[in-house]
Amino acid sequence: MNTRRYFSIFIGLLFFYACADPVQNELAKPAPEALSTDVGYHVFAHAHNDYEHERPLLDALHNRFYSVEADIWLVDGDILVSHYARDYKGRLQDLYLDPLQAIVEEKESVHGDGEPFYLWLDLKDGSSELQTALHEMLSHYSMFSVFTDTTATRGPVTAILTGDAKSKTSYMDRFSERRVIRDSNDYSPDDPAADNRWQWYALKWSNYIQWNGQDPFPDDQRQILISLVNDIHAKGRKVRFWSTPDAEGFWTLMLKCGIDLINTDKLDELNQFLHTYKPA
Repeated sequence: MNTRRYFSIFIGLLFFYACADPVQNELAKPAPEALSTDVGYHVFAHAHNDYEHERPLLDALHNRFYSVEADIWLVDGDILVSHYARDYKGRLQDLYLDPLQAIVEEKESVHGDGEPFYLWLDLKDGSSELQTALHEMLSHYSMFSVFTDTTATRGPVTAILTGDAKSKTSYMDRFSERRVIRDSNDYSPDDPAADNRWQWYALKWSNYIQWNGQDPFPDDQRQILISLVNDIHAKGRKVRFWSTPDAEGFWTLMLKCGIDLINTDKLDELNQFLHTYKPA
């Protein structure tokens, strides 16, 4: 779907919400000021390509992030972590699965506060062999939420498949009991309601919103964004954006517009921002 098509969809959404009922322009998500003061705004913090940091997972946890992302490949029977099919950072179980399981066994949740933690797994090679290996590997970890088409048993950690569209949907078809759910990297107003397979969107920012994070955010773009978020939440799903501006103006916008995770490569900076953020 090209950019013009995306724009047409959101103009249609904007007019739908504006004409149907003015109340629909309010956010479907509770306002940020309603958050528990014990947990705070860090529940929105997502470490994009977390493995690129000096200490994968550990730097994100030190900054009190509740979501991390790892790109995975199957190489000679091992699931390895890297953005490209080279320069691997290590094995998935060494960098993420074993450390998270050990923390959960000690604290009962990743941060010891009972809040869910998200592990995003970006399927890079798209092979059925990677699907099979991942399904087998995750089955050995009790920390994960478990899903069938009719049941959901929430655990301290929820794994989310992103990346290759055919592979993540094929995974859902192949396995009746799964320790993962999936996202979609494309949105349409005609998308069905959430189920135990598909519960998230991970959307490229520039495909939907034209704003660089520096200039004042245009009112028409704000209405398009709010309409999009409302529709996604009304469907029972959550959303994060990627390839976004990575600065305080954008982070503030994400909190005000009800985005479920703030995508960043700047762990320390977002941590400090969330510590001091006060809604206007």
